[in-house]
Amino acid sequence: MRNNLSRICHFSSLMLLVMGNALAQQTATDPSQVSDQNKLEATLQPTWVIKPRISLTETWTDNANLNQGTNSKQSDLITEVAPGIQIQARTARLKGYLDYSLRGQQYAQNTNSARTQNSLNAFGTLEAIDNWLFLDFSGVIAQQSISAFGAQSPASTSVNSNSTETSTYRLSPYVRGQFGGIAEYMLRYNVSTTRSDSSTAAGIDISQLSGQLKGSTPFQRLKWTIDGNQQTTDYSTGRTTDAETYRGMLTYSLFPQFRISASGGWESNNYASATQESRTTHGYGFDWNPTERTQLSVFKERRFFGDGHNISFSHRFPMSSIQYTNTRDVSVLPDQFGYVGRGTVYDQYYQLFSGISDPVLRANFVNAFLAAFGINPKSQIVSSFISSQASIQRRQQLSYVIYGARNSITLLANRSENQSLLATSIGNDDFSKSTTIRQSGLSVNFAHRLSEISNLNLLLSRQENTGGTGSSLKATTTIYQLNVSTQLGAKTTGSLSVRRSEFDNSTTPFIENALIGMVTYIY
Repeated sequence: MRNNLSRICHFSSLMLLVMGNALAQQTATDPSQVSDQNKLEATLQPTWVIKPRISLTETWTDNANLNQGTNSKQSDLITEVAPGIQIQARTARLKGYLDYSLRGQQYAQNTNSARTQNSLNAFGTLEAIDNWLFLDFSGVIAQQSISAFGAQSPASTSVNSNSTETSTYRLSPYVRGQFGGIAEYMLRYNVSTTRSDSSTAAGIDISQLSGQLKGSTPFQRLKWTIDGNQQTTDYSTGRTTDAETYRGMLTYSLFPQFRISASGGWESNNYASATQESRTTHGYGFDWNPTERTQLSVFKERRFFGDGHNISFSHRFPMSSIQYTNTRDVSVLPDQFGYVGRGTVYDQYYQLFSGISDPVLRANFVNAFLAAFGINPKSQIVSSFISSQASIQRRQQLSYVIYGARNSITLLANRSENQSLLATSIGNDDFSKSTTIRQSGLSVNFAHRLSEISNLNLLLSRQENTGGTGSSLKATTTIYQLNVSTQLGAKTTGSLSVRRSEFDNSTTPFIENALIGMVTYIY
C-alpha cells in the first residue's frame, strides 16, 4: 500500500502524456438548457479538447494572516499568477476530464508567506477490452481544513495554519459481463491514496475488492442481486482497519414505476475493536419513478452501528429543480475527497446535475452554466475536516435551483454528524476533542446577467460546527461576496469582487474584508 502513491503518479504522468499529444477545438454548448437535445449535441463535440489558460489575480485584504486573530490584523496586497489547463477526452476508448492549475502567490507585506498551490479535478474511464475490461481513475487536489473548529479560510490566499493542501488519487480496474445471458457479473478493485502537506494530518491508503452478481427469476417481476465487499484502510497516524460485507437482495416490481426490495447479509470489521466483530444485516426499501422528472429512492438497513439508510429525492420543474439526499453510513475519508469534492460551488452544482449520467458531459454543462452566470466555480461553501479513523456519518443535503434567461438563484443547505467508532482517540484529530462533530451550513447564490457579456453574482453563506453534547467546541463562519464579471475580449474575461468574512471561535476569531480583481485569458 505504501507504493500506491508512486504507482498512481506514474499512471497519471502517462495519461497526461497521451493527452498532451492531441489538439482540438471546443464547440460551445448552450448552458441554459438541460435537455436530451443538448446532451446529443455535446456528444458531437471533437474527441479531444485542450484549453490552456492563465489568470492574474490581485487581492487586497485587511487581514492576510488568520493565525493572528482579530487584535493583530495586518493588511496585504497579494498577487497570484495561475497557469492552468483543461483537457477533455471523448474517444471510443477513453472518456476523461482534467482541470489543473498551479497558483503562485506573492505577498507585499508577508514576504515569507510566498508559496505555490496546486488545484486538480480529474476523472475518467478507459475501456481496455471491448465491453469487458475497464479502468476508472480520478484525482483531486484542494485546500482542506485540518480542524472543523480552527480558522476557516475564506480564500486560498489566506495564511492559515489550519489549512493544508490535500490530494487523493484513485485507480479502479473492473470487469463486467454476462453468464450465458442468465446473470450479469462485475468484479472491481479500488486503490486510493490520500496525502496532506500537514504533518498533523493522517495519510490514508485504501484497497477494496468488490463483486456483484445479478439476474432474473422465472417470475418476470422478481430480480436478485448478490454482492460482496472487502476493504482495508490504513491510517498513517492511526491503525489499519479491515471490513467485509456480503449481501443478497430481492427486488420486486409492483408497477413499472414502483419497485420494492429486501436484503439480508453478514458483515465483519474491526472499526470499534482490536479484533474482528461479526453480525448479520437486513434491510428493505423502495424506488419510485413516477415521471422522467421525478425520482425517489429509500433504503433502510440494520447494521453493526444501528440503522443505516440512504434516501434520495429529485424533481425538475420547468424552470427549477430540487434535490435532497439523506444518508447514514460508515465514512473512512474526509467528505471533500470521497468523490470530486463537495466544498466548492463547482462541486455543489456537479452533484446537483447528477441527472446527466456522462461525467464529462456533466462537467462541461456545469462549467458552461457557471460561466454563463459569472459564478466563480472555486468559491468555497462547505468545509470539512481531516480525521485519522473511521466514523459513523449522517449527512443531509438540500439543493434548490431556480434558473431563467437572466437570473439564477441557488439555495444549498447541508447538515452532517460524524461520530467516532472508538471509545478512545488514537490520533490528534477533532475526535480527540469530541466523539461527535456536527456541521450545518446554508448558502444562497444569486446570479444576474447584466448583458450578453457581463454578470453580477451575490453569495451569502454561513456554516456552524459544534462538538457533541456537553462540549464547548463551536465555530461559525459567515461569508458575504459580491462579484461582477465581464468579457474583455474574445478569449479574455475579467472580474471584480468584494468579500467580507466573519469567523468566531474561542481562540482565533477574525473579521476580514477583501477586494479582488482577476483577469483570465484562455488560449
